Amino acid sequence: MAPTIKLISNYEYKRQFLPEISAHVLHDHSQLQLYRIESYLKDILIPVPPYRTSFNFLMLITRGYIQQQLETQSYTVTAGQVINIKQGCITRTLELSPDLQGFYLIYENNVITNLFLNNRELDFFFTAPYIQLSSKEVKWLEKSFSLLKEELDAMALNSSEDICLALFSAILLKLIRSGNPGAHALTRDLKISYQFRTEVQHYHIMHKDVCFYAKKMQISETYLNKCVKKTTGKPPKQWIQEISILHSQILLQNLTKEISEVAYELNYQSASYFTRIFHKVTGVTPKTYRSQLKERYRNNWASS
Repeated sequence: MAPTIKLISNYEYKRQFLPEISAHVLHDHSQLQLYRIESYLKDILIPVPPYRTSFNFLMLITRGYIQQQLETQSYTVTAGQVINIKQGCITRTLELSPDLQGFYLIYENNVITNLFLNNRELDFFFTAPYIQLSSKEVKWLEKSFSLLKEELDAMALNSSEDICLALFSAILLKLIRSGNPGAHALTRDLKISYQFRTEVQHYHIMHKDVCFYAKKMQISETYLNKCVKKTTGKPPKQWIQEISILHSQILLQNLTKEISEVAYELNYQSASYFTRIFHKVTGVTPKTYRSQLKERYRNNWASS
């Protein structure tokens, strides 16, 4: 059966989607990187196909908006909001407003392990991916991001990495503790829902039945259905189908693969059944989606 869909590195992300960035930025492999979003994403090739990253990133929007898909949901992030994308999640940028401004922070998992976060603080990475900030919090974060950028830019000369980590830790704790102090406490329903979606990411190729996940999590199928539906508004079966089809969209970007090959790699019983589920989730057939991809590539080549 097919291996797990590859996670793209920070370098690969820049090379594929940001063709106009400088060589210095392209080859920056630092574990912590910070850019002004209006400069970093200004030439991004919209719409970006779905992808999974080997790194984490968060965006603070100070002006305008960005529309970002995360797994099966689309978020419009506006001024005064932050969105946090974890390593391994399927995501893509759908739209940028012309006046978009803010900060784009990249951080590897190693950076998190170097911070001393308690279990409640770590829950931040498993709850809602975006945060609404007060105007006072936005001003504080803007100043902190500017300081962090100054230190990161100077690190090659004489700035200490410890200072950068301390500033990042302060930014992260500010985000975790912003708003309602209890907002990031995970209920049992939320923990089950998050665990279910994590398991689906790992096993959806071989297992598309809800019963498998209920047994693996050692709960009843009825209880799993109740928790997932209550916390997400969608039943587990729909999540399995949507995550599987998201992965198929990544595979379909390889134009040398036949649609039947993609169906086989994702363990669908037939290409026709795969096509039916794909259309149910996306509203178009795999063939139409592939045609849209080809048209996008042609337009990008013509404008380059």
